[in-house]
Amino acid sequence: MIVSKGGSFLLRSKKLINRITEIIHNPLLARDIYRSIEIGLDSSLVNVKGKTVWDVFKYSLDTAIRDIENHPRGDLFRRLIEYGPLDSDRPRQTTSDGETFLSYPECGQAVQFIFSHMVNRFKGELAELLSIGPCLELVEKLQQSKDLSRSVELYFGDTIQEHRQIDSGNIKRWGGLTKGADGLIIEMIKRKNKSQEMDLNVHGVIEIKSMTLSREKLIKQIEHHLTRLNGGVKLGEYYWKEKQISIINPLSIMIIPSTWKISREWSRKDTATGWKLVFPDPQEPPSPTRFDEVQSNQWLITLSWSKEALEQAAYEMTFWYMSQVGKVIYANKPLPKEWEDMTPEEAGYNSIKMMLYYLILRYISKYQGQRAIKLYNAYSFGYPLAVDATDMLWPEDFSS
Repeated sequence: MIVSKGGSFLLRSKKLINRITEIIHNPLLARDIYRSIEIGLDSSLVNVKGKTVWDVFKYSLDTAIRDIENHPRGDLFRRLIEYGPLDSDRPRQTTSDGETFLSYPECGQAVQFIFSHMVNRFKGELAELLSIGPCLELVEKLQQSKDLSRSVELYFGDTIQEHRQIDSGNIKRWGGLTKGADGLIIEMIKRKNKSQEMDLNVHGVIEIKSMTLSREKLIKQIEHHLTRLNGGVKLGEYYWKEKQISIINPLSIMIIPSTWKISREWSRKDTATGWKLVFPDPQEPPSPTRFDEVQSNQWLITLSWSKEALEQAAYEMTFWYMSQVGKVIYANKPLPKEWEDMTPEEAGYNSIKMMLYYLILRYISKYQGQRAIKLYNAYSFGYPLAVDATDMLWPEDFSS
């Protein structure tokens, strides 16, 4: 526990929790992310990318951002903030120059990208960071009951790379290395022939989700990773060939969030320049992380944090990222005249709200329109008010 550390450590940890809070806007969730990472780093069993809590969090954040920027539709997002859609008085246009204003099909694709890829990508990273501590707790419990060897290790995230499986009829073929399982429980065994070579025993596969899924679907995904492990695996800097890997009756560990809902309460507060919406402070999870052995060799871990709480934080992360994109864009070009009193980060915030407003009036599908409305409502009025709304929210909706 953090409170057991010395005073100088407490000060450093508080600063780091505040730093994470600036990005996800939930100090209690930031605290538990910190604790989960810290527990992992304090254990000799856990392998993650980074040597400090901030290293691990920043690597996770950068991985999500890199995935967004390298995605085929990632450039649509930057163009949306910088240029937006074509003027509404122009005829419906299905093509663009690919560099500036978005065509109408590109508007829909940009909304889909933010909603389905960006939000989910950040949400998944948060769930994985929160799962480090509970996974270690379960492994230590199974070691104490002698259901796991004392020499096992835990690998998480990008420390694991598996081969893509290529469908080639009845012939098994393997492609290049890509992201593997969310977590692996492994044991390295020295060969009895006194050579320097080691074998790898896989004792468990961990599947982490930021949404609730059926146990059948989770097990199916774990089985897919077990199949891919037959083609070899890279853990950290070391590559294990197929002949070195042994998989015998492995554990299946499934991790999902809780289902409790965040508060929908709000109040209106008058300010010197107008008014603002005020929401209650973030709430503590109503129950702790739960561990259930659903059947032999199958464990279900239900995180104390819920799907909605993670999604709210993911929306804040996308909004924060938009400010960073605005910072880059307006470092090389002047701010619009009406935004001259804003910082480049504030311009990024303002731009996405404005562009989403325009998008809703454009020729996007009804399905994409509903997603654009949710994004606009969340960024303009807050996730708690957006989560249940089906229509655009307006300031007059909060007149009292």
